[in-house]
Amino acid sequence: MSGSDHLDKETALSASLTPTGLEAKAQSRFISAVDRLGGNMIELANVWIEEGVSRRRAKIDGERALIEATAKYGIERLGNDTEFAGRAFDVHFRKIASAQINRDAVLEAAAEDLHLTPPETVDASNNHDSTLSGPFLERFDQYASGASTDELRERWGRVLAAEIRRPGIFSNKVLRTIDEIDAVTAQLFERVCSHRLANVLPKCLTGEINFEDQMRLTESGLLVEPGLGQHRNFNKVATRGGSKIWLMPFLDLALSIPADTDIPDTHRFNENDAIFKDSESLSIPVYVLTEVGLAISSILQDKTLSALEAYCAELGRVLPSTEISKYQRVSDGYVLTGVFTQTATAPQ
Repeated sequence: MSGSDHLDKETALSASLTPTGLEAKAQSRFISAVDRLGGNMIELANVWIEEGVSRRRAKIDGERALIEATAKYGIERLGNDTEFAGRAFDVHFRKIASAQINRDAVLEAAAEDLHLTPPETVDASNNHDSTLSGPFLERFDQYASGASTDELRERWGRVLAAEIRRPGIFSNKVLRTIDEIDAVTAQLFERVCSHRLANVLPKCLTGEINFEDQMRLTESGLLVEPGLGQHRNFNKVATRGGSKIWLMPFLDLALSIPADTDIPDTHRFNENDAIFKDSESLSIPVYVLTEVGLAISSILQDKTLSALEAYCAELGRVLPSTEISKYQRVSDGYVLTGVFTQTATAPQ
C-alpha cells in the first residue's frame, strides 16, 4: 500500500471511532454496523484483514469509475450544456455527501454511548450473532442517513448502541415509532421511564399521569391504555430455607416481603398506593409499557436501581418496620443483595 493511498487516511480516521473495551461479539457487531454505514471509514472493520481492505478498495475504485462514466454520459446527453450538468451533479453528490456525514455522526454517537455504557459480557455473548442482521442494518441505514440534527444523531446512535448490546430488540415497528415520535412525547416518555421497573411504571413513583399525557403516550404506541387501572401481582413462593414470601420480580431485579406481613385494609387503597391487597393476592398499581415502549426504553439511561430503591422507600412507608429484601437474578434464580427496612419513626 503506497503512502498516498486514500485508504491509509481512511483507516486513521475510522480508528478514532472504535469503542474500546467491548466484549468480543459486541465489538464485532459494532464493526458490522461500520461496514454497512461507515462509507470511507470502512477500514475500521477490516484494518487487520487485507482481503477486506482489497475488497473495499476495489469497490471504491469501481464506484469512482462509474461516477466518472455517468457524468460523461450525462454531459453528452445534455448537448455539452456543462453548466446545467455541473449543477445537477453538484446537487446529487451534495445529497450523497450529506447522507454519509449523517451516518458517520450516528456511528460516532453510538461509539460514545457504548464507551459510556459498555455491554455486559453476559448480555453481549449470550447466544447472539457476532454481526448485526442485514434487515436491521438495511432499515437503520434509512434513518441514520437522514439524521441531520444533533438530536436525531444522538437518538439513532443510542438505538444502534442498544441493538449492539442486545441484538433483535428493534423491530421495524419499533424503528418506525422512534422515527415518528415527536420531541415533546420523547421528553415525556424519558421522564416517566426514570421510574421504570421492567415493563411497568409504579404509580406511587410516577404519580397520576394526566389525561393529555396518557393520550400522548398511548397514541404513540408506548403505553398500554390504562383503562380503569392496571396492577402487577406479587407471587407467593417459598425460599430455599422453607419460609414463605411475597416476591415481585422485575427482570434482573426483584424484591420480597414476608408472607405474614400485615397489609393495610383495602378500604384505604387508592391508585397511588405502593401496594394493594385483594382477597388473597397482593399487587402494585402501575402503568404498563407496550412491547414497543419497553424496547424504546432501552435507549434511555437505565435508572432501574434508583427506581427500585424509591419503590422500596414508598413500600416502607406503607409497611413500616417490614423487612424488604432485594435480589439480583443469576443463572438459577435470585440471590439476596440487601435488606431495606424503614421504621415507623422514619421521616414522612
